[in-house]
Amino acid sequence: MKNNTKQLFAKTLEEMLLTTTFDKIRITTLCKNCDAAPQTFYNHFRDKYDLVAWIFEQDFKKGVHDFQEYSSVAVLKVTKELLKHKSFYQKVYRDHSQNSINNYIYEFNIRLATEQIKKYYHQDKLMTNQLIAVKYHIYGTMALFKELLYDNLNISLEGLSEFEYQRTPDFLKKVLI
Repeated sequence: MKNNTKQLFAKTLEEMLLTTTFDKIRITTLCKNCDAAPQTFYNHFRDKYDLVAWIFEQDFKKGVHDFQEYSSVAVLKVTKELLKHKSFYQKVYRDHSQNSINNYIYEFNIRLATEQIKKYYHQDKLMTNQLIAVKYHIYGTMALFKELLYDNLNISLEGLSEFEYQRTPDFLKKVLI
């Protein structure tokens, strides 16, 4: 039941974004459109940014679900999964506040990579060169995804996925997914 409620809020937010900019969406209106009390929303999410982050995580999980190792095919699957909600991501990416989806995805990717590196290499923390390489890679892939979202890249999804995979640091390829 808990996931159904979250999915209802997610679906309703996506529908609202068809007619309202993200910055104008209020939790009270979202709840009215879901026929739910605001407290129900706050039982699941801190705010609308947390809801957007949850949507991203669900899309990401669907993308990596069938893969055991990092590959250009896995990158392609995640990208395709995110692009199923292209309009949604275009609209929420326009928000540049402290809680923006861009900041969330960046932090999510850093956290995921850091956890996997520490686990795989039995480290308590990342070495400076590892952290810089991870950040560099994530900044690049996120910038390319944003360009892809707004149709500013002249490359096929397959070509982009291969490009990103080939430029992933070897130590990172071993731990992702």
